[in-house]
Amino acid sequence: MKKITNLIIILISTVTLTSCQFTERIDIKENGSGVYSLEMDMSAMMGAMKQMGDSTKTDEDLKVMDTVIRFKDILEEKKDSIAKLSKEEQASLKALEDLKIHMMVDEKNGKMVSDFIFEFNSINELENIQERITKAQSVKDGKDSKAPSTDTEVKYSYNGKKFTRKVIKKKMTAEEKEAYKKSMEQSASFLDGSSYKLIYHFPKAIKNTTYKGATFSDDRKTMYIQTDMKNITENPKLLEFEVILK
Repeated sequence: MKKITNLIIILISTVTLTSCQFTERIDIKENGSGVYSLEMDMSAMMGAMKQMGDSTKTDEDLKVMDTVIRFKDILEEKKDSIAKLSKEEQASLKALEDLKIHMMVDEKNGKMVSDFIFEFNSINELENIQERITKAQSVKDGKDSKAPSTDTEVKYSYNGKKFTRKVIKKKMTAEEKEAYKKSMEQSASFLDGSSYKLIYHFPKAIKNTTYKGATFSDDRKTMYIQTDMKNITENPKLLEFEVILK
């Protein structure tokens, strides 16, 4: 377990060195429950790491892994560090204890994908899910960065007829704003080559959406959106929209 956790740390620490393809999926069932996942395809990074690695490795030496890790186990392993966090931060991490991390690594074929999967009973459980996942990553790394991972909050709502993805500007101190600015400057090259895709599936067909440029499955129950990571970092409200169901 410790070896796998260390590998996650290495992957997350290295991700800023090259581009990454993000895919956010939400699959909503008739009763409002569903599954959220945030996939990070770091295969391009795997290629870069391979070039910097040991050229004497044989095929037998190259790592191949396909495993699912329960965040609940990581919480137990890191419980002493978590106990030092604020009660609010502890509760936020506790709410993610059912999070699963599906990791696939194939050095020979240059594949490296991490998929964070969270089953929810209500769409409200997804509030700021990405920021909470980022916090979970820092817990695994044993670090507590002072720089906010984002300057916005994302809220989702769903009532059976309408789905909303709302982006709200955070209230940050001058210190947090400066730390966030520096963090974005350091990530500039990474953001330039990265993309962000949304795949949202609903129990009913989609009548219309306020997002211009979305595409749909043949049955119109699934919506696809793709944009550059840099665009949504500079203007997060690009991914604020409503979806009306039939």
